[in-house]
Amino acid sequence: MCWKTKPGSYFGNFLAKNVSLYPMSTPQRIGRPKTRPAQRPLWLTVVLIFVAMLVLFGVGFGIATLFKGSGGADVADAAASPSASALVGGCTTVMVTPAEVLPRASRVTLNVYNSTKRVGIAGETSKFLSVRGFKIAKVENDPLGVGVEGGGESRCGTKGEINAQLMAYHFPDATLIKDDRTGKRVDVVLGQQFSDLANDAEVVAQLAQPSASASPEGCAIPEATPSEAASVSESPSES
Repeated sequence: MCWKTKPGSYFGNFLAKNVSLYPMSTPQRIGRPKTRPAQRPLWLTVVLIFVAMLVLFGVGFGIATLFKGSGGADVADAAASPSASALVGGCTTVMVTPAEVLPRASRVTLNVYNSTKRVGIAGETSKFLSVRGFKIAKVENDPLGVGVEGGGESRCGTKGEINAQLMAYHFPDATLIKDDRTGKRVDVVLGQQFSDLANDAEVVAQLAQPSASASPEGCAIPEATPSEAASVSESPSES
């Protein structure tokens, strides 16, 4: 119900002053009640943990198998290589090269003797041997004064036998003669049938050719093992 009043009347002024004192209230919004999120069942949590453990175990097992497989391949490759160990006739043999077993030429001291009537062959041969790395001590006629009929001789004592074995690659026509000397020096005696030393390139190739060596109990023991050769090569030659 509304009343029309004239502007400036007493009742109009009363309404104008008092209506603003009582503002109309606005309705308040009623919010929805808050609900808690649904809790995950305990059995579902246990199942998820178990599945995660299975996944981790599978990944770890796969990585371990991968590394084990690659290691097996490496062992197989090593067994196929020339320098690998192999089981032959119940004996474990190792493929080594003569260069690994024998001393270096720079560790071997030689006497070069001429047992023939040809002049200058001892000096010429000693120069070739020096170029190949050998140490030359004496160059003269054979002090024993005997004419060697064959290609020549390599004379040495027990300690110098491994040096003579190296010399055999350079002078294959020489006959090994062992005497009672105590040093490691080797006498290279040129005989009546001597013509020349072995080709240097062929010597290098033969020294690099691997062969079976070393063996445990019950097998033939080689004359020199790589460890023995290392000790020989590190010790200086004796007179």
